[in-house]
Amino acid sequence: MTTAAAPGPASAAHRWLRGAPADRARFLDMGQRFRRPWVFGLAITIAKLFSAVWYGPVVLVLLGVGAVTMLVAVLSRRHGRDETDAAVAFALLELNLAVTVLLTGGGSSALLPLLAVPVFSQAVLFRPQVFLTGCGVAAVLAGAAVALAGLLPDAPAVPPVVHLVVYLTLLTCLGSAGLFLASSDLHARDEAVIDPMTGLLNRLTLSARFLEAQQTAAATGGSLGLVMCDVDHFKSINDLHGHDRGDQVLGELADRFRANLRATDVAYRVGGEEFVVLLPGRDAAAAQRVAERIRRSVEETPLAGLPVTLSAGVVSAQEARGTLAELLRQADAALYAAKNAGRNQVVVARETTQVTRPAVEPIVTT
Repeated sequence: MTTAAAPGPASAAHRWLRGAPADRARFLDMGQRFRRPWVFGLAITIAKLFSAVWYGPVVLVLLGVGAVTMLVAVLSRRHGRDETDAAVAFALLELNLAVTVLLTGGGSSALLPLLAVPVFSQAVLFRPQVFLTGCGVAAVLAGAAVALAGLLPDAPAVPPVVHLVVYLTLLTCLGSAGLFLASSDLHARDEAVIDPMTGLLNRLTLSARFLEAQQTAAATGGSLGLVMCDVDHFKSINDLHGHDRGDQVLGELADRFRANLRATDVAYRVGGEEFVVLLPGRDAAAAQRVAERIRRSVEETPLAGLPVTLSAGVVSAQEARGTLAELLRQADAALYAAKNAGRNQVVVARETTQVTRPAVEPIVTT
């Protein structure tokens, strides 16, 4: 029997970082729009290079460490990583700047204002609770850097022009982040993108997320899986038990999706009892396993106290070739085959040259 993996020790922190579906949608949307993080790195690099003339080579060493951290963070984002990677990158960059301040004079360091850059940058991606926590961490690190600096030899005096350069750097970074926030369409906060019954995203956000996943797949040579699911005999549930009970079934089904999906997988409610699951990085076999795991979790445990089954159609495209409409047509054809074959099963659409008429092969469940 296939079951969902038990959550690891970091799952609670991970869930806190992700927040509600609206927070998740905003993170994905802003991550797609926030295409110039190098502006922050370039500005800080200029300030550190300029100040190294007076503070010495230690600043250059820390600059190199910070550059590696930012490079890894950018590559991680391009490979479809999630909020945990972004939060770790922000924390490491903040720690790097705190150590820089510590070694260049603490409270008298011209580089002290730069500690505000990673914190304010978090406002571009994260929800308010995470942002405020970042502010608290930055305050603690700044206080520690200033306090510990008193134990070190006095830092060399620097001319006022260094403070001016650092101030202009801070202004550039905060201005850039503010511009991203002001010019971005924060539609993920709009109730229109969230299905109120299930808390899942609706089909309005599917196209944007598909394009992002498609670009990642094309850049990495990976695959993009898609699953279309439908509750079997859902009309009978409404007719026999009432629409309120049917709504409860859909709400608990959404919880099953969340329990069986990884952080980068996203489920959407696209119709009455129809759902689409987008699976970045999953080939046909991996997408099939995900769909089968969801199907079994529904079959083995009642929803809203009722025995319910699920049918699913699976499709996967190497390097995300094809449009969203084409993949949806393939998945829909596979779902239709699953219904015709007796329901409560998964059918995989095989790749063909005629994308709108895929061959399908049912996976008979026992």
